[in-house]
Amino acid sequence: MLLLRLLSLLTLTACLALHGPELMGQKTTTNELDKVMQSRKLRQRIMSDPHRPIYHFVAPEGMAYPFDPNGGIYWNGKYHLGFIYQAYHKGFREHYWGHAVSTDLLHWQLYPDMLDVKDGDIEKGIFSGGAFLSREGIPHIMYHGQGSATNLVAYSTDADLREWKKFEGNPVLRSPEKGDPMYEKYRAWDPEGWYDKETDHYYQISGGKIAGFFRSKDMMEWEYLGDLIPQDDRKRLDFEDLSCPDFFNIGDKQMLLFISHNLGTQYYIGTFKNGQYTIEQHHRMNWPGGTFFAPEQMVDDSGRNLIWGWVLERKPDHLEDFGWSGIMSMPRALSLPSDGVLRIQPPEEFKQLRLAGTEETDLVLSPDTEHLMDLDGTALEIEVELDGTIKDTYGVKVFCSPDGREETIIRYDPGSKELVIDFSNSSISAKGSQTFRSNCMGEPQLEGFTEPVSEQRAPFELKKGESLKLNIFIDQSIIEVFANGRQCMTQVVYPELRESNQVKLFTGSKSIKISHARVWQMARTNVY
Repeated sequence: MLLLRLLSLLTLTACLALHGPELMGQKTTTNELDKVMQSRKLRQRIMSDPHRPIYHFVAPEGMAYPFDPNGGIYWNGKYHLGFIYQAYHKGFREHYWGHAVSTDLLHWQLYPDMLDVKDGDIEKGIFSGGAFLSREGIPHIMYHGQGSATNLVAYSTDADLREWKKFEGNPVLRSPEKGDPMYEKYRAWDPEGWYDKETDHYYQISGGKIAGFFRSKDMMEWEYLGDLIPQDDRKRLDFEDLSCPDFFNIGDKQMLLFISHNLGTQYYIGTFKNGQYTIEQHHRMNWPGGTFFAPEQMVDDSGRNLIWGWVLERKPDHLEDFGWSGIMSMPRALSLPSDGVLRIQPPEEFKQLRLAGTEETDLVLSPDTEHLMDLDGTALEIEVELDGTIKDTYGVKVFCSPDGREETIIRYDPGSKELVIDFSNSSISAKGSQTFRSNCMGEPQLEGFTEPVSEQRAPFELKKGESLKLNIFIDQSIIEVFANGRQCMTQVVYPELRESNQVKLFTGSKSIKISHARVWQMARTNVY
């Protein structure tokens, strides 16, 4: 009897495996099953990539390039973030905006695409843009239409922002054609739009080599106001454009966050009054060799200014292709206190990802020595406070192999007053020195910059008597370094040895004191 029951159970299991969908009223064709198996094989392939981050938001599938964050808005208790990915419309490869949603900045779910292309649309694809609230408080998006030389608007009246409708007044800006008196004064390109209560006008920045500035009462008719940034005092280098702009209030000032395609993310801080922007500061968030690009900003319910960037990948050709690309940085929380110095912090929410940890306090490192932390890994948060000297470098090494063949060095250089990420030995296969190109996108060599580079160097100076406080986040191939709340750097590296997972503290020719050193393993948040 037992044998018969077992045979019946095995038969039923086999039947369900072969005909389960049909028995439950579903029909599955062989072709559909093949697609499912192909999808599963791709997922397994993606999951086997040792350089795929586990707690940074990454492209769900496919090769996402570009992977600009766009359309960021906090709405009804949720963080909404658009991201460019590539889709096919009538056989052509086009750019769409995916739509990721989170309640905690850590775990993301996918909504239907935020913006796509349908038959009859003006644009052929969706390029960069940003979100804003209209005069009536309705979420809107202003974006560039790929292949149409126009800027366009979409809006949503859906409480969960699942559906976006394209504006009846599109396009809201066209590039002037040759022969037009405005030709070459501006172009329709990466736009930023907002509503200003003080003047009761909408404003539009249209990026490019020259950033055009416009205003409107109704988003239908736009008045050209001239250049947003004076050409004789733009502070960025002459060959740099102003793209992916994001304009927002911070402290009692206004920040214009943007990129040049040459050198990546940078920003102005100034005052916007009576429809005019007066610049008071200019700084960068990316330096030659760095990988922080195409930033996007939003304000949440606590008033935090949060920004994300696309982390440009620099994977060497000899490494295996696992069928995906597209990485987003951690969000950075920005603030501007009364001293006028921008603060950049990791969001408090990321402490929730801490798992096993270790801590050491009151250490002293003798000159030219290293200290090995007793917790290793390739997805970690590292928090250290170091008291060094004004004479020599010191810092932290990550992705270290026991034999020293691979390591990436994060150091403070008091002589040059710089924070440095040295990736010259980050990969064993680099002959002599690992290098990356100094510029961000496919531009020619830049005058005044070494090509290629083996380290990224950011300006940073400790105050008299101030210790160096680093929050370092590593995630398989990403390094993000927050220094004393005043500087932040993002870098990709590609260690190849499985054992390159050690963390070390080090000093140069002078001894240093280490108040504390903490390391935590980080929880996985990506589904795959």
